[in-house]
Amino acid sequence: MDKMNQEILSYTIRVSKRDSSMLYFILESNENIAFYSTLPGDKSEAYRDIQINCHISMKPHLDSVLEHFSKKYPLEYLS
Repeated sequence: MDKMNQEILSYTIRVSKRDSSMLYFILESNENIAFYSTLPGDKSEAYRDIQINCHISMKPHLDSVLEHFSKKYPLEYLS
């Protein structure tokens, strides 16, 4: 693994479908802390699995954002 890959942190989380748009909004409003992708899944499911990646230097900020989000909306860490 090269040095650049070692500096990228990746979380996979699960949020309800109805709350996913709020998470996207929050991540986008906190510009440059992370990039995310909704993982493929059955559109009829009540949840969305989302992979969030960030530079290791942004981990404290991302963790704070996710912790704050989880106080109001259910969030499950898958990895």
